[in-house]
Amino acid sequence: MSQLGGMPILVLREGSEHTKGNDARSKNIVAIQAVAEAVKSTLGPRGMDKMLVDSLGDITVTNDGATILENLDVEHPGAKMAVTISKTQDTNVGDGTTSSVIIAGQLLTVSNELMSQGIHPSIVARGYSLAGKRAREILKDEIAVSIDPSKDREILKNIAITTMNSKGISGNKEFFSDLAVDAFSKVKSEKNNMAKVKNIVIVKKKGKSIKESQIIDGIILEKEPTHQMMLKIVDNAKIALISQAFEIKKTEFSSDLKISDPNEIQNFLDQEESILKHYAEKIKESGANVVINQKGIEDSVSHFLHKYGIVAVKSVTKSDLEKIQKAIGGKIVENINSLTEKDLGFAKKVEFKKIAGDDLCFISGCKNPKAVSILLRAGVTAGLDEAERTLHDALCVIASVHDRNAIVGGGGAVEMELSQRLLNLASKQSGKEQIAIESYARALEIIPITLAENAGLDPINIIAELRGEHSKPGNEFAGLEIYQGKVVDNRASGVIEPVANIDQIIKSATELSVMILRIDDMIKARKSSGGPPGGMGGMGGMPPGMM
Repeated sequence: MSQLGGMPILVLREGSEHTKGNDARSKNIVAIQAVAEAVKSTLGPRGMDKMLVDSLGDITVTNDGATILENLDVEHPGAKMAVTISKTQDTNVGDGTTSSVIIAGQLLTVSNELMSQGIHPSIVARGYSLAGKRAREILKDEIAVSIDPSKDREILKNIAITTMNSKGISGNKEFFSDLAVDAFSKVKSEKNNMAKVKNIVIVKKKGKSIKESQIIDGIILEKEPTHQMMLKIVDNAKIALISQAFEIKKTEFSSDLKISDPNEIQNFLDQEESILKHYAEKIKESGANVVINQKGIEDSVSHFLHKYGIVAVKSVTKSDLEKIQKAIGGKIVENINSLTEKDLGFAKKVEFKKIAGDDLCFISGCKNPKAVSILLRAGVTAGLDEAERTLHDALCVIASVHDRNAIVGGGGAVEMELSQRLLNLASKQSGKEQIAIESYARALEIIPITLAENAGLDPINIIAELRGEHSKPGNEFAGLEIYQGKVVDNRASGVIEPVANIDQIIKSATELSVMILRIDDMIKARKSSGGPPGGMGGMGGMPPGMM
């Protein structure tokens, strides 16, 4: 409420919440700290799991930060911002969501201490922005070590294993690292490799051992033939990809047809059969022995296709059809009349079989496929879900290192190195921003501290040892090796991460903390029960004549 000449003026709809100044900032900081605390204990190989129960009672047990944050039913706007930042992290690099939120929470914790000492939030925000920018420059130009992913399989495996160490299937990390590296090597390209992860189809089926998971050089569809008598195995498959319905087109409007001669009925039926038979004949003329259609296939067409020895699959999604094209080659044809032999793709085998009670179509043996499938097996559904999340993260970090061709030390090594270098920067900075940069540098130590705490180690001793190691030149990879419980050269021990992952963590955490520090007013509109919107948009609640 404002006043004009002593007269009260309602600006917000009655029932709206308005929080100003330090109260607004503090509430946002507390909300983000709560989100950070929710995932903090999951960080690292010794991190704990969380049990998530949704509104339907379905249970998910995981320590994957992205999954936990995605399922958090948060209401506070500040907490929602933290969840949004974590989603950005997951989308861009596929891993590091937990670290980004933990660092953001710590940055805001130390900012509270600075503001309690009388330092203005704008100064803290400027210092954080400067520190974040410089940290990313140091990371890319001074700390990161360039590699050639195409020539060093062991580095790719170690990157995948580092990601898997904190997951529920870490006991099978060697097997899954090989699976991830082999799968991605088939779809990789010279650039934009993060997008290529979508070309790896993961199909989960319960039963058997997790080590019976396998890569298929092609695509797995959860489909069966359109005719029960069609062949279940087709060798040397020539495959037509169609996005045209093999059906009689229906008119847009209903109409009546008057027939004066009974023979005309048969003529109509014969003509309809001729149209449907034409579809099958065009497939046969092209030389295809398998047809995969994005749309429907009439039973009559399936009958003719079976008669010609052609196997058909229908109602395949557009995305699956595009992946099949990337695997087998060929062209997706929209008009059957233009189909030729040149449009066909090739697979060594197309096979239909039941796995875990479900009908699956295996299109395998593709030559130089740019899309592949992984058949994931496990004894229980929870294990399958966790394996899928872990495999996805591993594929993403492998993709990111192909895009940026550089690595840094894991186990808190890179955070400690950045911390030490930012402290040196702060000593050369003038003004109160110096204090903010120092606080930013110390906040980065939260990662090795949390790793040590979750492993049951003494964080004070670990941090002291790490500071000592990183004060010496050439020790950029000195980090905590959880299984040995001591500080080692993590490049030699294989605990490494892609530089893209850390770069995005720093960017996300800095942006979130600066954004929160710059907020000094929080206006929450009352939930509308109908009618025109109020609050800031419609200025609801204002007296007549004030528009």
